[in-house]
Amino acid sequence: MKMIKLLAVDMDETAVNSRHRMTKVTKEALREVYAKGIHVVPVTGRCLEGLPANMRGMEELSYIITSNGAKVYNWKEKEVLYRKLISNETACDVLKICQQDALGIAIHQEGKCYDNSKVQALYRKLAYHGDFKMREAIKDLCSFVKKSGKPIEKIQVFSGKKEKLESIKNKLEPFDDLELAISTSGYIEITQKDAQKGKALEHLCRYLGIHMEEVMAIGDNENDHSMLVRAGYPIAMGNANEEIKKIAKYVTASNDESGVAKAIYEKLL
Repeated sequence: MKMIKLLAVDMDETAVNSRHRMTKVTKEALREVYAKGIHVVPVTGRCLEGLPANMRGMEELSYIITSNGAKVYNWKEKEVLYRKLISNETACDVLKICQQDALGIAIHQEGKCYDNSKVQALYRKLAYHGDFKMREAIKDLCSFVKKSGKPIEKIQVFSGKKEKLESIKNKLEPFDDLELAISTSGYIEITQKDAQKGKALEHLCRYLGIHMEEVMAIGDNENDHSMLVRAGYPIAMGNANEEIKKIAKYVTASNDESGVAKAIYEKLL
């Protein structure tokens, strides 16, 4: 294995456990990676304001990839290094289609999260231990987005029925400028075609002068695929799906067993 200069870590179901908490041992392992002079980069599906408090509170934190690769931030300089956003017009068209089915919907815009349901917004606040701010629900997100005139980082469509998600995904297939991924947690993630974790990570590495062979990446789900196939040393969580495990060079323990910390101590420190 080449000398690792950057550790890219997915957040949900990876660095945080099933209760959306980062364990003390995982946080300590990440601090030890920083202490070795290795960049630690959270690569998350969350928007900027939803970054887990344990990561946000690390003074060593310099770079963050959010909304599945829609944005790359220089956290210390408060600067956006990369953005691949859904245009305002396309976002309105997508939301119009999704709202017809009375589904739960959330959008990421300018680093913030907006929900179309009060119950959904409350659940997000409680389940994620206040990582996300609770805003007033916006029933008609399409009108909200149109009025703002601004592009969107990500759209999430929620349903407990997989067939409903598949139906929505089929309706959105004609939008060839979008990336569509169904999560095992019961929602579709919709981003601009080039808003992928792997492409965003490549951009950041070029900015830092780091080769992808010098990157270790840890993930668990479909939206981590583009990142893991590009990294020199891909690691899958024990709770990862089988496709992710197939492309990994190492499978660690699950997120409820501090698998990120285990991988760091066994393969990096």
